[in-house]
Amino acid sequence: MNLDKMEVWVHDNILKNPTIRHAIYGIYQRALYVVSPKIKFDGEIKKLSPNDGYEYLFGYYDKCPWDETGRYILALRVKSATVAADSKDKAELVIIDLKKNNKIQKIATTRSWNVQQGCMAQWLDQSHVMYNDFRDGNYCTVILDLEDKSERIIRRAVYAVSADKKIALSLDFSRLHRLRPGYGYANIPDRTKNEKCPQKTCIWKINIETGEVTPLLKYTDFMNFEKRSEMEGAEHKVNHLMISPNGKRFMVLHRWFKNGEKYTRLVTCNMDGTEMYNLSDDNFVSHCCWKNNEEILSYLNKKESGKGYYLMKDKSKEYKHMWPSLIMDGHPTYSYDGKYVVTDTYPDRRRIQSIYVMDGKKVKKVAKVFSPFKYGGDVRCDLHPRWSKDGKQICFDGSFDGKRGIYAVDTSRLYYDQDNVENKNMCISPKVSIIIPCYDCAQFINETLESLENQTFKNFEVICINDGSKDDTLEKLKKWEKSQKLNIKVIDQSNSGVSRARNNGIKEAQGEYILFLDSDDWYHENYVEFMLSGVKKADVAYCKLSRKQEEVISFYPKMDAQVIQNQEEAMHNLLYRMGELCFCNYIYNRKTLVEKNIFFDENTKFGEDREFNWKYLCHCKSAIFMDMPLYWYRVNKDSATKGKASWRKTDLLTAVKRIEKYLEEQECGFSKEFNSYMYARAMWAVAKTFSVSKDRNLYKRLIREYPVRKCMKRTAKDSSKLVAFASMLYLVNPVLFFKIVGLKK
Repeated sequence: MNLDKMEVWVHDNILKNPTIRHAIYGIYQRALYVVSPKIKFDGEIKKLSPNDGYEYLFGYYDKCPWDETGRYILALRVKSATVAADSKDKAELVIIDLKKNNKIQKIATTRSWNVQQGCMAQWLDQSHVMYNDFRDGNYCTVILDLEDKSERIIRRAVYAVSADKKIALSLDFSRLHRLRPGYGYANIPDRTKNEKCPQKTCIWKINIETGEVTPLLKYTDFMNFEKRSEMEGAEHKVNHLMISPNGKRFMVLHRWFKNGEKYTRLVTCNMDGTEMYNLSDDNFVSHCCWKNNEEILSYLNKKESGKGYYLMKDKSKEYKHMWPSLIMDGHPTYSYDGKYVVTDTYPDRRRIQSIYVMDGKKVKKVAKVFSPFKYGGDVRCDLHPRWSKDGKQICFDGSFDGKRGIYAVDTSRLYYDQDNVENKNMCISPKVSIIIPCYDCAQFINETLESLENQTFKNFEVICINDGSKDDTLEKLKKWEKSQKLNIKVIDQSNSGVSRARNNGIKEAQGEYILFLDSDDWYHENYVEFMLSGVKKADVAYCKLSRKQEEVISFYPKMDAQVIQNQEEAMHNLLYRMGELCFCNYIYNRKTLVEKNIFFDENTKFGEDREFNWKYLCHCKSAIFMDMPLYWYRVNKDSATKGKASWRKTDLLTAVKRIEKYLEEQECGFSKEFNSYMYARAMWAVAKTFSVSKDRNLYKRLIREYPVRKCMKRTAKDSSKLVAFASMLYLVNPVLFFKIVGLKK
C-alpha cells in the first residue's frame, strides 16, 4: 500500500470524526510542509483576475464562467473569502474582459453567496446573466439584462440549470448552510433545524421563462425510498443537483447523519419527480457529472473495489472503474465535445492541489498549485476546474498567490492538429524511427505500443524486431501491424540477441532521427514531440527516466525546462547520473550513426548500450538536456539485466575499456575524467551483482582476475554514500562487501 492509499484508508477507517480528522491532518500537513520542497505553481497557468487587493472567485465546477465568444468571464469580487464560508457581506458580480487587459466591469451586487459555489452566476445568453441574491427577506434569482440593466426576479434561488436554460432546480439553501457551511446561504435561519427529516419540500422545479416554481420532492420522499435502517432517526439533507443534457432527468445526493457517521447515495429522477432510481448506495458518493443522457461519472465507493472514479449507466447496475491511478476525490467534468475529462484534488500532505485531464486510459497532470494553510476547512479554496467552450482552457479558483484569484490553464495542446505536411506523408517519409527489440514480451507489448499511439507527435514509424519469442509476442505484433493504428513494421528473426535486433532496426529505419524503446517500457505522451524539438536545436537531445509510472504519467512537461549543454556537460551527466539516464533516453541522428559506423556490439551482453551511447556523444558538440522524467523504465525482474548472474556480466568491464580506447582515438577532451571513474564504477557494479546473486564462486573469480581492490579505492570516494560505504567495507575485508551488499534484494 503506497502512502496515498494509506492516507485514504486512515481517513475512512480511523479518522471518522471530522473535527479530530481536520485537527490531526492539519498537524500532519504542517509537519510535512516544513520538510518538503516548496512550490507555488507548476503548469501553463495565467491569472485572469487582477491584483487589486480583492479576492476573486467564480463558483462550482458544473458551470462555465466564459460567455459564448470566449471573451468575457464572470467572477465574484469580495474583500475577504476567509472570514466565513457563507457570508452575509456584499459581493460584487463582475465581468472580466479578456481582450482588454482583463479589464473589470461591475454589473451587480449580491448578498447570497458562499466560498464554494459563489452566487450560482452564469450566462443565460450573450446579453443576460443570472445569479442568486437575497431580497425582501427571501432568496431569489436575478436575471440581469446587460444592455439596459433591467432585472427580472424569480422567487427562488437556482441551484442547477438545464443546458437549454429553460428549466432550473432549487433546494433548501438555509438547511444546506447549517449542515454544510460553504454550500448554502446564511441570510435566513434554518426553519427546519429541529426536524431530522422534515415533511417539507427539499427540491423545487423552476420554469425560467415564466418564473413558475413547482414543489417536486420532500425530505421524507427520499427517506422512504428504498429505506435503510440507518435512516431512522438520522438527520437528512440533499445536495449537488445536476440536470442531464437533454433536460429529462436529474441527479441528487441524498445524505443522512447518524451517531457521527455520514452516509451518501446517488439518486436519479425524472424532472417531474417520478422514476426515482438508487444508482449508487455504498455509503459514499462525492462529486458527479453527466457524460451524456444515460451515463454519469462520479467519485464514489463500491464495496467490491473501493473508492475511485466510476462511470455508471443510469437506471441500471452497470458501472466501470475509470483511471484506477486516481485515488483522491475531485470535481470531474467532461469537455463540451466529450473527448476529455478534467478533475482536481484536495490539498495533499504537502498542501499541493493538482489538476488532471483524462482521455480513455490516459491521465495527464496539467497543473499543480500550493494551497496556503489559511484556506482550509470550510473556507478552503477548491480548484473546481471548468472547461472553456472550445476545450483549449481550463478555468479554476486558486489561492497560491496569497489571495483567492481566478486562473486558467492552457490546454490547447490537447487539440493541436498535427495533420501537417509531414504527417500527411507519414507512411512515405517518417521524421522519426522508433526501434523496439521484442523477446517474450507479450505481457507488456500492448501497453508499450499504446504509449506510442498516444503520442502528440504522429510522424514516426515503429520498427519491432521479434527476436525468436517463445510466447505470443509475434502474434500481438502482427495484430498491431494489421490494425494500422501505428505506422508499424514487424521484423521476425531467429533468437540472436538484443544487439542484433537493434542493429537490424537501424538498418531498416527510414526516419531522420532514431529513438529506442524497450518492449516493457513506456513513453510519456509528449516524449517524441519534446525529443524532436530538442534535437533540432543541438546535435543530441536527452531526458531523464523514472522507475515510477505514475511520475511519468502525471508529469506536465514544459519547453522552458530544456537546458543547453556542450559536449563536456552532456558527458558529465551521463557519467555521474547513470541512475537517471540510459541510452533509450537519447534521440540519435540516423545519418551520424551510419557515417560513423556506430552500432551495438553483438558479442557483448552487458554494457553494449553504454558503449553505443558514449561513441555517439563523441560526435556531438552540443546537447539539449530536458530535466524531465519522460521515459518510464519498468523494473522487470525477468529482463536481461535482472536475470541470474553469470560471468558474462564482466562484458561490462570489456565494454568500458573499448569506450576508453574510442575516446582517446577521437581525441575527446573528456577522456581523462572518464578513465578516472568509469572502469572503477563498473567494477563496483559487477561485484555488487555477484554479491546480490550470492554467487561466491563468481565473486572470488572476479577478485582473482581483475584489479578489484584498486577500483574500490577509487569508489570509496564516490559521491554516493552507499557506493562509498560498500567500497570501504571491501577494503576492510572483501567478505564484508559480499555479505552486506548481498542483503539487498
